[in-house]
Parts: sequence; C-alpha cells; structure tokens
Amino acid sequence: MSSKHIGVVFDFVEARSGKADRAEWRELWAWVTASPVAAADHAPDRLLALAAAAIEFMPVTSLNPIIGKLARHDPRAVHRLMLHPSGNGRALAGPALWRAMRSLSDDDLRQVYLGTRSKREFLRALPPSRRTAIAGPDLARPGSAPAAVDLALLDMIPGPARAEIARELLSRPGSTGISDVTDRLTARLTWAEAEPALTEAIRRPTADERATAYPQLVTAAVGSCDPSVITELLSLLARLRNEQDPVRTSALTAVADIPMSLFTTDHLPGLEQLATDALQARDRSWNTSNAVGRLARTLLLRGSITSEPAFTEAALRIMGRLADLSIDPNLSGLHRNLPRGAEQRILTTLLPRLESEAERERWGLCLSLADGLAHRAFDLPVLQRLILRACFASSDTTVRHAVRLALAAPATRDTHLDQLLARDRSLITLPLVQSLIGDRRTDLLDALLNTRTPGRFLSAKVVFVPIFVTGFHRWSPHHIDRYTRLLYDYARGRKTTPYERASAIRQLGRLPGSLARVTWFVDNGELVDVEAALTALGTSDEPAAAISVLARYVGDDRARVAVSSIATCAKWIAPDRLSRTVAPLLESPKITARKEAIRLLAELRAPDALPIIAGLATRPDAHRDVRRAAVFATRFLLDNDQTWALLDDAAADVEVAGAILDIGPASLPVPQRKRFAALVRDLAAADDPRVAAAALDTLTTWQRWWATGTREVIVDRLTDLESIGTWAAAMRALLAGVRTDGDPAAVVEAVRRLRSSDFSAVERDIPAHQRLSKLLHWFMTVVRNHPTSPRAFSAPVVAALADDPTWHDQAIELTVVAIRWTDPAGVVTTLDEVARYATGALVTRPAHHLGQRLNSELDTTPPTTFLTISTELARSPAPSTALAALAIVDRCAGKFGWSREWARLLTALRAHPDPDVRRTAHTVFMAPE
Repeated sequence: MSSKHIGVVFDFVEARSGKADRAEWRELWAWVTASPVAAADHAPDRLLALAAAAIEFMPVTSLNPIIGKLARHDPRAVHRLMLHPSGNGRALAGPALWRAMRSLSDDDLRQVYLGTRSKREFLRALPPSRRTAIAGPDLARPGSAPAAVDLALLDMIPGPARAEIARELLSRPGSTGISDVTDRLTARLTWAEAEPALTEAIRRPTADERATAYPQLVTAAVGSCDPSVITELLSLLARLRNEQDPVRTSALTAVADIPMSLFTTDHLPGLEQLATDALQARDRSWNTSNAVGRLARTLLLRGSITSEPAFTEAALRIMGRLADLSIDPNLSGLHRNLPRGAEQRILTTLLPRLESEAERERWGLCLSLADGLAHRAFDLPVLQRLILRACFASSDTTVRHAVRLALAAPATRDTHLDQLLARDRSLITLPLVQSLIGDRRTDLLDALLNTRTPGRFLSAKVVFVPIFVTGFHRWSPHHIDRYTRLLYDYARGRKTTPYERASAIRQLGRLPGSLARVTWFVDNGELVDVEAALTALGTSDEPAAAISVLARYVGDDRARVAVSSIATCAKWIAPDRLSRTVAPLLESPKITARKEAIRLLAELRAPDALPIIAGLATRPDAHRDVRRAAVFATRFLLDNDQTWALLDDAAADVEVAGAILDIGPASLPVPQRKRFAALVRDLAAADDPRVAAAALDTLTTWQRWWATGTREVIVDRLTDLESIGTWAAAMRALLAGVRTDGDPAAVVEAVRRLRSSDFSAVERDIPAHQRLSKLLHWFMTVVRNHPTSPRAFSAPVVAALADDPTWHDQAIELTVVAIRWTDPAGVVTTLDEVARYATGALVTRPAHHLGQRLNSELDTTPPTTFLTISTELARSPAPSTALAALAIVDRCAGKFGWSREWARLLTALRAHPDPDVRRTAHTVFMAPE
C-alpha cells in the first residue's frame, strides 16, 4: 500500500502521530518507510516532519536509501536529524547524503564530521579545499597524543595544511622519542623537510625498521605531487635490490599505490628495474609478485589514458616477466578506471601477446582481461573470438571459465551458444548452458532431448538428462512430453543411482501432466523413490488428484512426507471443498497429520473450520499437541464467539495454556487485540508458575492493549516474595508498560511494597532488597531513554527512596540519568540537588554516573554546552558537584582537545577547597608524559 497509495498512509500516520507512544511509533514509522522511495517522491517535507517526530522514540535509519534525496531537498532538516540529542539519527550516512550537504557551512559540516563514524568516507565526499577547515581542528586538537592521530584522515588534507598539522604534532611531547610515530608524521611534511630524516630511516640496521621506513619515504614523495620528486624517490629505491623480501614487499606495495598521474616516461626505466630486481630475487614471495603485478596494471592504465606507448610497452614487459614465472596480473575491476574507448587501446596493445599465448594454450591473461573489463569486453569482437577459442582449451577449468565469459554478452549470447554447441554438444552439462536453453533458447530442446550429446564432458555411451530448474511455462507441450518421458525412463533405469532417481522424480513433479508417471513410483518404487514421489506430488498441477494419492500414506511411516505435500496442494483447493479434501488427515492416527489439518482449515478459512477444530480439541481422548494446535489456529478465527469460548477453556488447562501465548499481536486484527490482552493478563495471574511466568513475558508485547488491572497483577507478582519463579518476568513486564505509557505509578507502588516488606525465608537472603535493586537498575535504562521529561518521570521514584540512605546511590543514579544537556541550567540545578545524597562514600557517585553518560553523548552535544555546564559546576563548594565538573572536563578535553578554557577549569579544580576534589583533579593530565 505504501508504494501505491502513500498519500493515504501519510494521512493516517499524521492523524495518529500526535498521541503515539514509543511502541506505536515503531509501527507507524514502519508503515511510512515501507516504500521510502515512494514517500520521498510524494512529499519529502511531510516525510521529514514525521522523521523529526519519530526520532524522539527510535532510530530513523530506514531513511538511508533516500537520505541523499531528502538532503538535496532540505539539508537543514536532515542536519537536525543527524545531530538530534537522542542519537537516533547518528546512523544516517552515505556519500549521496554527504555530497548533498555541501551547501551547509563549515561549522555545520564539522558537527556532522565529529558525529559520524565514517570520517574518511565523509571527507572523501567533500572538496579538498574544505577539508582543512572541517577536519583540521579535530586532528590537531590540543592535548591529543601524536601517536593517536588518524593518518588516513591526515592524508586527505591538502598538502600545505597537512604539513602544518604534522609540524605542530611533531612539536608536541611524545612524538620525538618514538621512531615509528616520528617517521609517520615526518612523512607528512614537505619533501625538503622529510627527505633527510627518512633517507636515514631506510638505512637503519634492522629489517623491520627499514620495512616500516620505506612506505613513509614513498608517502612523503607522493605528498609533494611533484614528478621530479618521484625521480629522486626511484633513485633512493635502487638499494632495494640488496634488501630482504619483507622490506622489498613493503616498499613495492607502497610504490604500486602511487597515483598514476605522478608517473612520467622518465620514471619507466627505474620502475622496470625495481620490478626486474624483485622478480629475480631468490627469496621472492607471493606478496612481492602481487605488488609487481599491481604496478604493471597501473602502468597499463596510465598508457591507455594518456595514449603514451612507452607506458604500455613497459607494462607489457613487466607482464612478460610475470608470465615467465606463470603469474597472471590481477586485472579485476579494470573497467571502473578506464575512460571511454580505453578498452580498445588496451586490447590493441595486448593483442600480440594474447595471440602468442593462445598459440601456446595459455589463456590466463585473456580471461583475466575479459573479467577485468566486464561489460566493456562485450564490444571487442577480437577479444570475444579469443574467448570462444578458449572454450575448447585443454583444461576443463579454463573451458568453464571461458564459457561463462562467452555467454555473458546479451547481444552475442545466442550466436555464441549456437557456435559452442555446434562444436561440443556436451557443454549442455554446464549449469549456465542448461539455464539459457531452458529459459531462453527453447528451440534447442529438440536437438538436446532427442539425441545423445557426446563431447568433452560426456561419453557417447551416456544419455544425459539435464535438470532444468525454470522456464517450463515457455515450453511447448511437445517439449514437456519429451522431457517427461526422458525423466521417467531415466528414473526407471537399472544403472541409475538412488540419488539420481530421487532427483529425477522430484524434477518430474514440476512438469505439467506428470501425475500418472509420478504415481507409478509411489506404488512401485523403493523407499527413496516413494518419498521422492510423495514430495513431487506436492508440486503437481492436479492438486485434488495428488491429495487423493497422498492420503493413502497419512497413517504410516510416510506421513511426515505425505502431510507436507498435502499442505502444499491444499493451497490450491477452494475453501468450501477443503474440509473434505483434508478429511484423511483428520482421521489419521498420526498426531502430525491432525495438527496440519487443523492449521490448514483455519489458515485457509474453510467455512466449517471452527466446528471441526473445536470437535477435535474437546474430544476426551484428544492428544495434548492436537489441543495446542487447535488453540494456536484460533488466531485465524477470532471473529467468532465460539473461538473465544475455546480459548477460555484452554486457559484453564495448564498443558494447553502455553499455546495461547504463542499468538502475537501482529497475528490479530487491531479490534481483537485488547480482548486477547485481557486473556493474557488472566494467564499472568494463574496459579501455575510456569504459565504465569510465560504470560508475564508475553505481556511485554501486548502493553499497548493492556486491559484494566494488568498493572496490579504484575505488581502483585513482582512483590509476592513467597513465589520465586515469576518475579523476574513480572519486572520485565512492568518496565515494558512503564516505558510505553510513561506513568511510573506502578514502579512507585512496587518500590513501596518491597521497601516495607520484612519477609524472610531459610536459604534466602533479603529477597525484597535484591528484587528492588534489580528493578531500580533496569528502571534507570527506561529513564535514560525517556523521550520528553525524564526528570519528572523519575522524580516520584527518587522521592520514594530519599528517606533511606541505603538507597541513596540509586537515587543519585536515577537523578543523573534523567538530565538533558539541552537544559544547561537544569543540569546544574539537578547536580546541586543530588549533592545532599552524595555524602561519605557516595561523594564520587554523581561524577561516576555522569562520566558513563558522557561516553556515549559527546558526539551529539556542542562542546560549548559542556563548557558552560562545567564552568558553573566548578564554582560549587560541594565536593560531589565539583567532581562532576571534573568528569565533564576530563571527558570533553580528551574528545575536543585541551583548549585554554578546559585547562583553566582543571587548574581551578586543582585548587578547590575540598581535598578530595584536589586529589582527583591531580590524576587528570593535560599532556601525557
């Protein structure tokens, strides 16, 4: 409906959204985004408005497929979603989104950058000229350790700014004493600054040090963007000839990653010499050979783009040396990097080599090139002819690979298939060929179904029976009849293995008009044949006749197969004839058969389903599983009062009551859900603890439709200290209800009862205290995720705990988790109020709980907000409040850098009147030693 009538869906959701709670919003949002493309095309403003409302309650990641389109329409609205304080918009991401947000200011984009997890992809979507302003302050934030800088992000900054940031990081403590850190940052300086230090680094005594230094030298040269520097680099790399293979591999891998635009023809001798030295080394590894192959690929691309034959000739010479070692270069994905028409130039260049290798039955480069060019190879007739030749190579693996490539081009697929089968009819054994013939080239069926197909893959003595999977609706009756007889004869053959017979029989069942032949195997086959035939009857095009055959086996050991096939056939039977059709199942001695009959009658809505099901369920000798199946089937029949009577009877039966709980809200129409929720409530009050515990767990999915008295039942179960098996489930149900309706009254009542209880029992230790501790622990999660007023939501519970110091830690945490950073004054007031609980051993608890919150919320709140809050808190004489300020300073300065404001606050806290605050402040450091 969302794809065809999205306007109606919008109207309905907008009408319901005003009073929707968290659970209902999940359902409403799923309806709106069932077809996000249709929603965005129809009314992007309405979709964004609904997203702004839904994001308070749930993530809106279902917008990701169309978030780029929405951002182009209204980048500000999408920006607000991404930075929503709830964090529910943090997962909105993707190149289309980031490109669409380029119209925003650098400050806005910096907020997105700091909050996104995919920082590299985000920067890649922005123009290089804007990256410094957006990412630079984060990379060079004060107090960050040089070793912790993300070099991949630093490399995306333009050269001068990158060098400035690297220079500033190198000036910090902690960078000069560690050679790896120094080398990595030095490589981001200008070439004139980096070359002397890195030249010294590649001459260090150990191979591990040199293997690390060579890539940094290459990085420094690439950062200059100057071909003359690449010339200097290649002269420095000449010493690789005498290096060990790990060092050589590391250096060549870095060289292969040099952007091809920096290479000139003057570099080719040096590059060829590097490749030659590496391939001639006695300790050459696969990694080294792979790096050389990547270098050859780079030169080949460079030659095809610039039309410089020198690059192509150098690439061919390197490929030749690889071929001498039986190594084919990796050309996968080549089509993504080529300009229009470059594939023809590559083929022209490689053609002499391809033809030479074809004469020697070496097809690796040819097939690798075709794979790499993908669809661009389709318009290269010369390459296609070579691929056709490869289809008759001496290696079976090569033939399979070549056939796949030969049949890939839609325009030539039919012609190539004719040519292949004209030379080797045994290619019909390949699944790809079978699929083409069955779905597309049905004109070839006569030639393949009426004769033998000898060739490379089949002997002339073998009659091959292909197993076509689809396409029968395109076949003529003649072809279907011929294929049916072929399968029938094959399945009856004396030399056919049991597995082959079963496969042929199942295939026979898919063909129209095959019922009689399949039935023969039911009556005359071995065990494997009989079961295969019973399975095949389930797909028969004559369901009524097939069921009459299957019904003979619903009472014996074949029932498990026959019942499944009957269920498949029954879907094609009219409802008014269904009860007669499944009568053999109802009368079967097998429990499985009767259960399946009940399901079919109810699900397919037979007119007389309810009387039959009720009769089976109420028989004195009815099996437990049959009664449970009858109860579960009632979800299709709840529009009848007799069904509810059946459910009421089942609720009183401990063995059957659990089947009621297997029915979920999604299975029922909305008008019937409230009545069913009352039934679940009654089960939660049942005497049997197993039924009650299961019902309490089930209530969590029904909270939107809870009947009157449900909360009282839950609280009673939670506070019944004599019962052990139900309290945990009751707690989960209670919290689910509170999360939905936002009323903490039931939690307050549970707190009051558990606090006032003096129950004790042998081998149990203060059970009321344990239950209350667990309840408060999980209630804090509900408070933290409250969408609107968590402080007002948790206040009654805090008040119920305030007069007992035993619960002051929980009171502190409930208060702290309820603060919202969007209200700085409220945060300060709240932490001042909680100070009266934070005495003695609890003085550090507000700071502890606040620190836990900050770990996940720094990305969604501006640093200025935290600075304002911590400045006010630091002025407080209360030690708990000052320690809370210190927690904010520590987390925020570690995230945003030790600016002068954060440093000033830390200095002030180190001079606080309270010794505990001073002592803790001296454990936070602005610069690591």
